[in-house]
Amino acid sequence: MDITVDAIYADVCGSAPVSKGVSSMLQTLFSARQCANPNANHALGIQLLERVERARGNIARLLNVDTQCLIFNSGSSEGCAQIFHDFFERHKHEHPVVLYSAIEHACTLQNIKRYCLDGLCAVAIGHHQDGLLDTDQLQQSLQAHAGRPILVCVMAVHNETGVIQPIEAIARQVKAHGGLLFSDMTQAIGKIPVDLQACGVDFAIASGHKFGALPGAGFLYARDRFGLSPLIAGGGQEGGLRGGTQNYPGILSIETALQEKHIKYAANQRSVQQAREQFETRLQAMLDEVVVFGQRAPRAPCVSFIALPGINTKKLQWSLNTQAIYITGGSACSDKKNNVSNTVMQLGFSERVAGSTVRISIEEEGCGVAYERILAGIARALDLPSNAPAHPALEPV
Repeated sequence: MDITVDAIYADVCGSAPVSKGVSSMLQTLFSARQCANPNANHALGIQLLERVERARGNIARLLNVDTQCLIFNSGSSEGCAQIFHDFFERHKHEHPVVLYSAIEHACTLQNIKRYCLDGLCAVAIGHHQDGLLDTDQLQQSLQAHAGRPILVCVMAVHNETGVIQPIEAIARQVKAHGGLLFSDMTQAIGKIPVDLQACGVDFAIASGHKFGALPGAGFLYARDRFGLSPLIAGGGQEGGLRGGTQNYPGILSIETALQEKHIKYAANQRSVQQAREQFETRLQAMLDEVVVFGQRAPRAPCVSFIALPGINTKKLQWSLNTQAIYITGGSACSDKKNNVSNTVMQLGFSERVAGSTVRISIEEEGCGVAYERILAGIARALDLPSNAPAHPALEPV
């Protein structure tokens, strides 16, 4: 399907468009035929490795960490797998336990399931209905497993709701009990300002394609990389922690995209938040029943996770596709499945609500125009005036 120039792409949380700066950088890189193996000992290889290390330094400065703490890889899934591999292999004879947010990304949940088969103990921590972690329940679990190796897993920004967790406070809580904190920051880094040193996490992961860099490139942050075991053995790249020739175009794209985002963080944040609030309020006025998850909690900009009970959201999504408006039913990793949202069920909502979700995530630039188009598109799909009470034309679920 061709994407028209005036299309509204509302799946930035799934994968953001490659930024203009990244596109320009790549054109320069490839037009100059700057291609070599960064690990080669000839002049071109040495020059390219120096460029990669300069990118590492710039990314580290933007995130306020030491360069040696960043390990480039293929993205968040690989980083998550390495963290679990290292933790379990290091502590498998000490009865290790993982305390995890019940609404973690599927990648984290699958790794937990995998290692539980080998003896890992795992305990789910609940959330309040606004999406924030139940830190009292976390405290009880930390106390109940005192003396054992503990890894706590909490997403900094949730991939569906966009809710921002108080990671610094959670880190202090975990450290007080001698645990390690792993925060999936895939939806945080490049979306909101992140200071990895100040927030106190031990591990974090990021994927470049979530903020305008290339797909297939990301990094793992490890506060203490010494003793960390590699998931992929190879020729000693990344200080021996990740084998394989470095994806240097992807690494340079991460540097470029993060630098662009850093400049934009402080620009027009209040107007962006107001635009989302107005969109959600107007949508709730348009339809009889709309649930906005995390509406009262801090959220990443331009992310709305919404339930439309009584409306066939698959047909709504298809109707919007025909209008060049592209939304998803939730997490990109489960968008093609017909399951109800685990996140919504864990937050205490009914299966009827959990089975009618859509996620709308757009770029901040021009968000007001995008929201207008989406509202008009939904009204057209449901055969409604944009300010009228609900009368769904689509077949109910």
